Amino acid sequence: MSEVSTRAEGVRRDALAKVRAGQVEEALELYDAALQLASDEETRELITINKADAMIAIERSGPEVQTLPTIVMRRRNLRHVYLAAYALVFKYRIEKELKRATFYGQLALQSAEEADEAFWKIGALNELASIYDADSKFKEAIECRLAYGLAVENLGASKLLNDELHDGIALIEKALPFISAPMHIAEAYIDLCFGHLGLDNLEQARHFGEAALELANEPRQIRNAHYLLGEIAYKMDDIEGAELHFDKLAAFYPDFRHLKSLLFAIDLRSMVNLKL
Repeated sequence: MSEVSTRAEGVRRDALAKVRAGQVEEALELYDAALQLASDEETRELITINKADAMIAIERSGPEVQTLPTIVMRRRNLRHVYLAAYALVFKYRIEKELKRATFYGQLALQSAEEADEAFWKIGALNELASIYDADSKFKEAIECRLAYGLAVENLGASKLLNDELHDGIALIEKALPFISAPMHIAEAYIDLCFGHLGLDNLEQARHFGEAALELANEPRQIRNAHYLLGEIAYKMDDIEGAELHFDKLAAFYPDFRHLKSLLFAIDLRSMVNLKL
């Protein structure tokens, strides 16, 4: 990145900070300065989107806002497509033009899925659910809420696997009210069990592991629940309980004769993928 581009990016970030602090007028001036500094089209496009977003927040129009649909349709950069579409969702939602808000919400979701960006998908689904609620399309709103819940749960599970245990648990807890199918609830409980076990919150881990086992109806979930509950029992010096769960787990692997002995000898959590 050239020195000029670096300066433009720095000013853009300063403007974003002003927006977050509620100082939108000051932010707009900084965006204009960043546009003057920007030397390439892609940087100018991002600054334009950011400025338009700030203008929409104070219900003001202008050339930057009017450029957003072109950015969406041009599709040169998926991140820019998402940001522009998301800004237009907010614009049309506050103007109560729900059909247009829905259109851009669906485009935002599509770009999020194409880019495989979990945070983008969560944002788009949340906006679409709100729009459908406002438009009395309750079936579609429910479907979006369910998809939102699963997206948040999956993101939380990924955080857990990346050792971001507190963040992962918080996300899964946030997702639970939107999840209804027993299979998906069992999955969330297994993930919470795994997360709390990692934090040595053994009572909470056992609670979620036992709740998962009650709901689980597919072999992978049943195996995972028994494995985690065996680890928890072992850590709690409940050898009888550990024997019970490790025996149940070993029954899934009849050709692995020494699995239970291995489980007692080694903590395999770092080597086990609960999603396989």
